[in-house]
Amino acid sequence: MHWISPLAALVGVLLGVGATALADRRRWRRESLTRLLELRTALYAEYLVAMEETGRDLLRVLSTTAAEDRAGAAEAAFAGFYLGGTRQRIHVLASTDVVQAADGVFRGLRRARDYVATAEQGDTQGLHAMKEEVGALRDRFQEVARRDACGLLAGSAL
Repeated sequence: MHWISPLAALVGVLLGVGATALADRRRWRRESLTRLLELRTALYAEYLVAMEETGRDLLRVLSTTAAEDRAGAAEAAFAGFYLGGTRQRIHVLASTDVVQAADGVFRGLRRARDYVATAEQGDTQGLHAMKEEVGALRDRFQEVARRDACGLLAGSAL
């Protein structure tokens, strides 16, 4: 009968250690998801800024650069805001939906670069169509990035 008290104490210690380990694990997971959300949110915002600046620079090239200099200027505008490097970081950190949407934006802006390099300065229909395409791709990226962030927030509530 002298073994019941030490056994009860041992069971209590084991329950306490298990509960502490479980709480630590949940806190670690919540903090990890919070860090990932912060990292992805900053990355998505960086990509959107790079995309907007690239688009704005391409429009500037189209309206202000002579036709013979436009191909080089369009390439410089496309490369100037590190859109490709930011896209590669998205490939490493983001969900598949976000990666696909980022790739769509990148390809759309690449087509816009090619259009700017060869377009006639007065081609407002082609310019309007290009702006619509890139805008739709941007909206899609924003939508899936928002959905991704909301999914992480729901996961951090665990």
